[in-house]
Amino acid sequence: MLLNGKSPSGPDTSAARRRAPAWLNRSLRLLLLGTVCWLGARAQSRGEPASTERTLELAGITGTPVSFQAEIGRSGEFTWWLPAGASEYVLPISAGVVVDASRSDLMRWLRNGSPWSLLELPVLGLRYGDQTLVVIVPWPHYAELIVDNRIGIRYAFPEGRHQATPCGIVAMRRGAGRLEAAAAFREWRRNAADTGAIPRPRPLERKLADLDQATRLLGAPHIYLWGPALFSRHDVPRKQWVAFAKALRGAAPESSGGRLVASFTDEARGALQELAAAEWPMDHLTVVVAGALDAALSRRAMLGPSPALPDSEVIRLNQQALAGAFGSYVNPPASWGDGPSNSLLDALHGAGVDRALLLLSDLYGRSLRPDIVARAEDLGYLLGPYDSYHSVHSPATGANGTWETARFDAAAYERGRVINADGSGHTGFKGVGYHFAPQAAWPYVEQRVGRLIRQAPYSAWFIDCDATAECFDDFSREHPATRIEDVVLRRQRLAWLETQHKLVVGSEGGSVLFADVIHFGHGVHTPYIGHLDPGFRDRRSPHFLGRHWPPDAPEQAFKPVPVPPSLKTPYFDPTVRLPLYQAALGDEVIATHHWSFDSLKFEDLEATRGLLEILYMAPPMYHLNRTTWPTRRARILRHLAFWGPLHRELATAPLTGFEYLSEDRLVQRTTFHTGRGEVTITVNFGGKPQAGHAAHSATVNGLTAVPMTVFRAAP
Repeated sequence: MLLNGKSPSGPDTSAARRRAPAWLNRSLRLLLLGTVCWLGARAQSRGEPASTERTLELAGITGTPVSFQAEIGRSGEFTWWLPAGASEYVLPISAGVVVDASRSDLMRWLRNGSPWSLLELPVLGLRYGDQTLVVIVPWPHYAELIVDNRIGIRYAFPEGRHQATPCGIVAMRRGAGRLEAAAAFREWRRNAADTGAIPRPRPLERKLADLDQATRLLGAPHIYLWGPALFSRHDVPRKQWVAFAKALRGAAPESSGGRLVASFTDEARGALQELAAAEWPMDHLTVVVAGALDAALSRRAMLGPSPALPDSEVIRLNQQALAGAFGSYVNPPASWGDGPSNSLLDALHGAGVDRALLLLSDLYGRSLRPDIVARAEDLGYLLGPYDSYHSVHSPATGANGTWETARFDAAAYERGRVINADGSGHTGFKGVGYHFAPQAAWPYVEQRVGRLIRQAPYSAWFIDCDATAECFDDFSREHPATRIEDVVLRRQRLAWLETQHKLVVGSEGGSVLFADVIHFGHGVHTPYIGHLDPGFRDRRSPHFLGRHWPPDAPEQAFKPVPVPPSLKTPYFDPTVRLPLYQAALGDEVIATHHWSFDSLKFEDLEATRGLLEILYMAPPMYHLNRTTWPTRRARILRHLAFWGPLHRELATAPLTGFEYLSEDRLVQRTTFHTGRGEVTITVNFGGKPQAGHAAHSATVNGLTAVPMTVFRAAP
């Protein structure tokens, strides 16, 4: 079977297919075309259908990794059942959980959630007495972890693509340690003759050597910036807002102010009229009027400049015109903007935040601020947009039914969609539009990234969805792809961002299939769980995540809520969680939470999650704008004062040890191996002193130069 590939600069658009990447061809030759298990071959030689399942025998597995292969029969499915009788399961769910097989509540949770994805980290461990059976899935694209009365690895392929990947697993025996699966996976990935679709390690140390500015990730919190970039309600002194509204309302139609107001929507004009007649500026009015001005400042119609003038220059001229006409009401243009503003950047730096990864809350493709990008660079911050090529929407879709990153032209919408086997389009995120085929998306990636970088030279770039490894079978005649081909193309566009544009690259998720081509991942340590409890979506529930309003500080991002009891265990229970992902990939990918659940989202878990960030060396994540920074400032600075210096030293160090120091498992210790020796972090998650450690505390021991060695979190 031939696979589509593309060069680092993009897919081949000629009629001839290009040769697939070398690692892919090598793997296919060895595994796909040349190896089948004796079971399938023997069955076919007799004219019988291949078996659909097989149970591994523990007695036949040794300390040396052994590859087991099967051939898919007519059903398109095959299940590798693992030996029964395990006392404990170490599984790659929510960055790592350890499940006692005798706990009916946890086993019920596993069965109810089955099947589980193996795309993030395709390795698991089953404990039998003093030994652990480690199982690795080298080709996880069509594989899932299934849990019933036993645990299995199920492969399922669509019709006509039963040989899209080999149907195999690798198994070996290891010791009883809870991180044996991670250690075995690291060794296998580094030393095996063939690792399937899983890339060889590219440690963070090497990534930093290849791209010097990536060193700014060490000790950096991950911060999403909210609110408009061109003009915000903060850019008019509060006592001037009513007078400013009156001046805007009274501006002559042919003036710059009049042309601004002429571009307002009916809602914005109504808000302007109400604000001009008010005695005091109410926030719900100033937000709407400021938002209308923010949108107007990117429009060429305001001053009618040359079509050749770059968007960023159009914005600058429009800002000057607004400031010139209404200078007595507005602040200087250099300070304009909300989260994406020099004002907030200066406030962060003035508070002592000397490193940060700053991400825009959207693409901001029409709100280019090269001055903010330059200021972030001067302060040593990484700054980049939130981009995506996962969905493509109809150009005719109204503004309220689409989002900026999914807006492309009619050709992309009509010819770029992923096609199902029945010829229908593969529905996009939230049921809107379609998923965008990576090969069809490539010209738009080049165009969009190139246009924005030329005008605002960002230092980082975030692409939504790619590193989750959510991939599709595309049955299009123009751009057919299996899931593995889909992943190859996504990998190449992420790698292109670094190699061609020298960007620090991040994505949603942190799948090992992408670990070598991204620097950071969001959604690993707290995955997206918003669909798992109805209280998150019920406006009457105390767990309601919030509305997507107000636009400069949406409740979804900023409203603190308690976590539903149904999700505390296992997702946030330190006695069930363990650092499996961090031990396997933590020194290769800097991974943290999904942006829907930043470090302050769950008000009842703030201390626990903060201590987990310290224990695992996972970056804290925050949502900020100019209004919320003063209210969150003290908590952020307190945490960063301890976590930041420690992460600078340990971010590139592998996590090599994990142990419980108390019977209730609330006192835990991780060990990191550095060039100078071992460093341990001991955390007491409990509300009382135990094992010589204060309640809700973290303690560091070893050869480090950090200014603080003990941290106490607020309970």
